[in-house]
Amino acid sequence: MQPARFFTPLIRAFTWHRRWFAAILVVVAVTAGLNALSARASGAVAVVVTATAVPGGATLTADQLTVAWLPADAVPADALTSPQAAVGTEAVVDLPARTVVSPAVLLSDRPAVAPGKVALPIRFSDSSLAGVLSVGCHLDVLGPAAEGSGFSVIAGDVRVIALPTPAAGSPLGGGGSPLVLVEVDQAQAVAISAAAAGTGLSFALR
Repeated sequence: MQPARFFTPLIRAFTWHRRWFAAILVVVAVTAGLNALSARASGAVAVVVTATAVPGGATLTADQLTVAWLPADAVPADALTSPQAAVGTEAVVDLPARTVVSPAVLLSDRPAVAPGKVALPIRFSDSSLAGVLSVGCHLDVLGPAAEGSGFSVIAGDVRVIALPTPAAGSPLGGGGSPLVLVEVDQAQAVAISAAAAGTGLSFALR
């Protein structure tokens, strides 16, 4: 069958029934508008949510985000309202689908630290252990015990805020264990740095 003969009946049908097609499109548009108005009238607000599950540490893309109308009292006050505000940032923790996106679950290009805290880069002595870490997880940093036998907790309940992947040739690269960026206070930073100069560091996940 020639393509022209196949499409001609379809074109004629559309021409004959174009008013019906136009009416259907109008109904769809009106229905969508009424749904949006109904959501606004009920006190719902438009916020950004994840369209799919996003693993912690992943960089958010536009197709992983969407806008949903939710009750105002069910979303954080700082919830994002534009997907573009989240594109290119990293998820601090695993985000199931339909999770409301706010700055609390995002990591910008430069990791934010809490007031009174600092970001400290460290390496653990066993490189195979670093693979179980993820951005947002909490751990106890372990180092040589004061009495010189075994390990003890050097810094408790510290948060992993980034797992940098240095570019080739970067001074942060090289062999050994991957770099881990953790959020600590000044005392913890001093204790970890001192322990790292000894026999190395380990950790226990919380």
